[in-house]
Amino acid sequence: MDARIVEQITEWSSRPFSGGLETLHALADEEFSGAVKAGGAWLFMLNGRVIGVFDGALDTFEDADGTLFDAPHPSLPLLFSMQERGGKTQAKYYTNDTPLKEASETLASNNFTGYIELSENVLSGDYYVVYHAGRSMSAAYVGQSEQLVTGDEAFERANDEVGIYEVVAADVDIIELPEPKTPEPEPEPEQSPAPSAPDESSSSAEPDGTSDPEPSTDEAQQSPASTASEGPRSPTETEPGQQPTTEAEADANRQPTPSTTATPTAGQSAEASTQSAPTPNASSAEDAESDNGGGVSDPLSDEQQWQETTTIPSLDPEKSSSSKSRDAGVKQRRAGRQTPQRQSAPRQPTPQQSPRRGQSNRAKEIEAELTARAEKIEALQSKLAQTEAERDELKSERDRLEARVGELADELETLREQSPGVTAERQLTPEQALTQTNFFVRYGSKGKGTLSDAAAGEASRETIESNLQLEHHTQFDTAGVAVDGQEFEAFLHDSMEYKFVSWLVVDLLYEILETGHQRGLKDLFEAIQKIDRVELHGALVTEDEEGGETEFPFDVILRDRMGNPLVVANINDSRDPATGEMMGSLVDAASSVSSASDELSAAFQVTKSFFEPAALETTEDATSGGLLTREKRESFVKLSRKRGYHLCLVESRNGEFHVTVPEL
Repeated sequence: MDARIVEQITEWSSRPFSGGLETLHALADEEFSGAVKAGGAWLFMLNGRVIGVFDGALDTFEDADGTLFDAPHPSLPLLFSMQERGGKTQAKYYTNDTPLKEASETLASNNFTGYIELSENVLSGDYYVVYHAGRSMSAAYVGQSEQLVTGDEAFERANDEVGIYEVVAADVDIIELPEPKTPEPEPEPEQSPAPSAPDESSSSAEPDGTSDPEPSTDEAQQSPASTASEGPRSPTETEPGQQPTTEAEADANRQPTPSTTATPTAGQSAEASTQSAPTPNASSAEDAESDNGGGVSDPLSDEQQWQETTTIPSLDPEKSSSSKSRDAGVKQRRAGRQTPQRQSAPRQPTPQQSPRRGQSNRAKEIEAELTARAEKIEALQSKLAQTEAERDELKSERDRLEARVGELADELETLREQSPGVTAERQLTPEQALTQTNFFVRYGSKGKGTLSDAAAGEASRETIESNLQLEHHTQFDTAGVAVDGQEFEAFLHDSMEYKFVSWLVVDLLYEILETGHQRGLKDLFEAIQKIDRVELHGALVTEDEEGGETEFPFDVILRDRMGNPLVVANINDSRDPATGEMMGSLVDAASSVSSASDELSAAFQVTKSFFEPAALETTEDATSGGLLTREKRESFVKLSRKRGYHLCLVESRNGEFHVTVPEL
């Protein structure tokens, strides 16, 4: 037997086992479910049926003593019997792919016999569903203490678990119990010519072993004729307080003396009865029956039937189906073979019967006491198991919470390492951070190349990129500041505003040079060389003729050293396309600023997506200048003869910027 199965069985409530096959038959009548251990062998029973014998044979339990283990649930003996017998794995499934409930319904509909085991990659315990001809029972061992859970609760817990379960097909062999063996009949002694030889069958029937011979029931029921032919009999001695009322009673109480009467053998009695013995009259027979408390059957037929029923019962279930009734008949006939004295006075037990009855009563008292103690022990064990289960459940809950606390602590530490902004002393929104930030165009050394040198063709792109520095200045202390979960420095360099300014002051200048658009974009080309400071999310204020001020916000304002606006830009940082309304707002604001400031050279609309047709139409309408215009400047919004600005559309994709209008 598997050691783990034995360990689990020994935790069941137990009681002594003795009596061999008779006790097993009693357990079958009680519809016992559990296990029996005797002589090193194990036997499993389910609802009174033997479903498996291991480490031995059924004969082992015939004379051996052992232990009975009552199963807490009928699924366990069936499961252990299948596991010990061994089965064939049909399939393995993952619960997220094939739910346990779905597989169970399929197996039940197909009259499956075997079991499901859910234990692989499951930390909470082992779960089982046992099937026999499609009917299922569930059991589970949960937690470190392997608390037993059965029935619907076990199935629901198993259905909620995540893991790999195994479908195992296993056979169930139902073993029929043979009837207990009855003792063989004693051989009949040969007829002895000695007149005083005692009848062996009569003497063997006497339990007290006295030497005084007594006639058998065959002699007590012989006719007067056959009795007289055998020899004279001594006078009848009646027991004190008893008066023989009929001739049958007197015959039953006669006791022959050893010197005058020869005891016939069983064969002689049978022959004399069948050949010449007339039956006693009806009244005598009825009186004898009423006095003895029951009828005494014909001795010859009783003897023949008794000899026929003392054969060993067959192990074939069909042949041994009526064994219990035959056994009852044997007991009845044995009672009929007692001495005449016992038949005539059944209410007064012999000295040997009284101790046996006393021992039987004492055994019953001890058995009742043991049963009461076993029930008390079982109740205490059940209460202890319940308390231990509650303790284990609380421990499991504590361990789970401690593990969860550890997981959260690790997760918090990971977030702190990956996202410094989480632990920052101060959090800012993107709008707050950009509004209080300015860029400055500076050089490592003006002797190594400036934007003016680049415009004159005296410095390469690599020289300018290595020498030019785009420094930032904030109106707050950047130490301990985070924006959207990022450190301020990382947020700033990832912003669309920073990338646009870096592209405009270096890359756009060289694109104009390399494409030969210096004259078409003259105002913008010259303004780039003068950029000194960049304001983010700022505003420009204009005054009208009446002294009223109007404020126009822009995402980016590039100024010269004197603070005059050179270039303005609005940025669409969403994935939605730039609309005609966006372009209209930019044109109106830039035109108002340009009317008040001669230094404004260009206005940019930047988008991470694309421009709608309406936006392109607005741009074309603003830069067309009418039918009679002779403007040579590209995409130029002309406000007067001397005033105007370039209107440019820029698309940003994958961190790079491309001028859409005008086409370079």
